[in-house]
Amino acid sequence: MSEHRGAITHEGERYPSPRHGLDYLEGEPPAPGHARQIGERLWWARIPLPMELNHINVWLMDEGDGWTLVDTGMAEEVCRAAWGTLDAQYLRGLPLKRIFITHDHPDHMGLSPWLGSRHGAAVWMSAFAHQSVADYLATSSEDLRQRIYAFVRMHGMQVSPVGEQHNPRGRDDVWFGGVPPLAKACVDDEELGGGGRTWRLIETDGHCRGHLCLHDAEGEVLISGDQVLPTISPNVSVISTRPEGDPLRDFLTSLNRLTRCSAGTLVLPSHGRPFRGLHRRIDVVRAHHLQQLAALREACVEPRCAFDLLPVMFGRTLRGFHRFLALGETLAHLHYLWHGGELTRIMDASGVIRFTTR
Repeated sequence: MSEHRGAITHEGERYPSPRHGLDYLEGEPPAPGHARQIGERLWWARIPLPMELNHINVWLMDEGDGWTLVDTGMAEEVCRAAWGTLDAQYLRGLPLKRIFITHDHPDHMGLSPWLGSRHGAAVWMSAFAHQSVADYLATSSEDLRQRIYAFVRMHGMQVSPVGEQHNPRGRDDVWFGGVPPLAKACVDDEELGGGGRTWRLIETDGHCRGHLCLHDAEGEVLISGDQVLPTISPNVSVISTRPEGDPLRDFLTSLNRLTRCSAGTLVLPSHGRPFRGLHRRIDVVRAHHLQQLAALREACVEPRCAFDLLPVMFGRTLRGFHRFLALGETLAHLHYLWHGGELTRIMDASGVIRFTTR
């Protein structure tokens, strides 16, 4: 249990696989703003991020007369500078022709309007993800604050109207460079060509809806986005726009879909190093969530609100935005048990929801 009590990041909680559980790609990761070839017509680049999770991996496919890019980095100057280096040293004067976005978080798509305009690149992503970010950015910070504060108070979390919690969106409205024009709405199970490979899209909900992985079955390569990461979990949370949602069930179901990939598949994650051992990693992630569910079942013998259960899930003091992330993650586990009929949900006279096995 202790190895699961690491740092919280924007993507989730650390819980690495057992030692020697994964076979990492040999060699060092590329430096920020640099690229490394890892397969025929396939390149790995890293874009630095101005946050605790300090990088995102992006993937470049050589199309001969240009490039397909998977994910972009944030709309921050440090990310733009990294792309300046990539442009000058690695793209060989050829444009980005297409930008494929795995999902609608700012580290994955924040620079897509800037890169799209700069290179004339078409943006491909799921229609749901595209609409989701448009709706999010159209919501005023005050309206967002009121909605989120009402949601977290309902689950026992007291928030202050001033200080570090005043703007629960953090810098997301800055990290997004806007909403790019959608050239193609991508859907689950369709095929696309890229870098001489045939990629099949696999929709993997849970971390967020409309998340798409790319799988090259013949070449045994999976671009996994945030769905499968080598040392941290993707954050799986109930959010204020889907207050009755069951995202953990969606996430675990999506993991099952990825077990159809071959055991020797090279996983290209958005954070951390590429690795082989997909099935082993899925087993570790699934076991972790089952362990958390067992702990919550035991803790809910008496009625408990989600905020009071944070120590059961995380075992450390949480502050600031990390409390919002942790509350959403705790609710995802409680809702899994509630939707499965294992917990009852009750609301007291003050409007606070509690969960119990009774």
